Amino acid sequence: MTGADAERTEHSLSPSLEGAGVLGKRAAKAAGQTVWTQGLRILLQLGNVVVLARLLDDRAYGVVGMVTAVVGVATIFQDFGLSTAAIQGRTLSHGQRSNLWWLNTFAGLVLTGIGVAISPLLASFYHESAVAGVCAAIAPTFLMAGMVNQYRADLNRRLLVGRVLMVDLTAAALALALGALTAAWGWSYWALVVQRIIAALVPFIALPIIAGWLPCGYDRREPMRALLGFGMQMAGTQMVSYLASNLDSILMGRLFGAGTLGLYNRAVQTLRTPLNQFRPQVSTLGLAVTAKLQDDDERTLAYLRRGQLALGYPVFLSLGIVVAAAPAVVSVVLGDHWLSVVPYMRLVAVGEGLTTLSMVGGWIYTSRALGRAYLRYTMFSAVVRMTAIIIGAQFGALGVAYAYVASPLILWPVSLLLSGRQSGLNTVPLVWNGLRILAVCAAATVTAWALCTLASDLPAIMVCLAATVAMGLAMALLWLVLPSVRVDMRELSRMTRMMVKR
Repeated sequence: MTGADAERTEHSLSPSLEGAGVLGKRAAKAAGQTVWTQGLRILLQLGNVVVLARLLDDRAYGVVGMVTAVVGVATIFQDFGLSTAAIQGRTLSHGQRSNLWWLNTFAGLVLTGIGVAISPLLASFYHESAVAGVCAAIAPTFLMAGMVNQYRADLNRRLLVGRVLMVDLTAAALALALGALTAAWGWSYWALVVQRIIAALVPFIALPIIAGWLPCGYDRREPMRALLGFGMQMAGTQMVSYLASNLDSILMGRLFGAGTLGLYNRAVQTLRTPLNQFRPQVSTLGLAVTAKLQDDDERTLAYLRRGQLALGYPVFLSLGIVVAAAPAVVSVVLGDHWLSVVPYMRLVAVGEGLTTLSMVGGWIYTSRALGRAYLRYTMFSAVVRMTAIIIGAQFGALGVAYAYVASPLILWPVSLLLSGRQSGLNTVPLVWNGLRILAVCAAATVTAWALCTLASDLPAIMVCLAATVAMGLAMALLWLVLPSVRVDMRELSRMTRMMVKR
């Protein structure tokens, strides 16, 4: 793509030329593609969990978890917030995009070298020799990811998320097949390493071809100060958030060993893996749309409310089934030998739901280019999270899991209120919106839990089905008696129709 092509692309995305109806239809189309492709990917990931849980032990998960909890921060540095800067910016020339590609690639190369260099130090920190080889093997994925970040950002910026999602879906399918095959061969934790490499290799090959452009040489004449400044602020925000979010796994591995971390990691990954196929894509779409509405507060708030509903109800109701039928869910998904995961599973499910509610605040900070304010909030939230986790660790591994719930319970309304204050948006209605979602889903979950307790002697799969039916009946009853729930369901129904008619 030439510079002129890039300029024409930007012209087509200009907020001044894009009417409310056109943008709404394009957003609905992108959301529809996100839902069905990510739904398939979630099924693949659940299949991955079910299969590998029966082929690998808790130590295998613990060893890889020790590495990813620490070196995962490299995924932030290899991007350096530049993908977000590329999506958020009002305009982006081909020269600027090429410069961002070179910066991401250089960062990925440096981090690959660092990953190999620190592998023996990480093994010494955890007192686990296997960590060194795993860390060195995962390190090259940083370079591959760095080289495709701007292709991914470009496709998301153009709301061509369906193409990105198909690549990710293909990568997930291949990773599942090869991971299961190598686990069956007895490769233990190396099967999980193979999956990570395949998941990075497929986009590395496919996304540049789909995006249809190649970077030119680095051009010092291109204006980069604003992009780099915003990117560094976002990188700082993401790094602080990542460290705070993964301190639980780091402390668990250090204090309680690979076995306990493996149990906790199974609870976290069983829930977070499917959620992370959905939430980042919704967030990217939310950023891409709200960035085009920077000059229209009313439309921005309306979109944020719809996004909160579209995230909140599906996530909370799904996690509510997990909370209500946790022993049965673990038995079906992981197998009976993983039943000690149940208390962690329930707590992590609640924590993940509450974390989802806070994502809307991040959309506001990012779309309005409030990188510095976002970094300040993230540092505040990190202090809250780390304090809770350190206190919880004094009471054992389960105390860490309770801390995982306590911090987002405090932080999600604070996130919305502070982002509203910084942006000038009235976010108080969004707080009430979130509280209503939380209360409605909690009531439905309690109903489902009561029924699961009565049906606990049934086969595990029947208990899971009973929880799903009870959740549906409880929501139907709440729909009948609460007008606010009817309004929410009508809005969700309208959004669903827009996605289907895309």
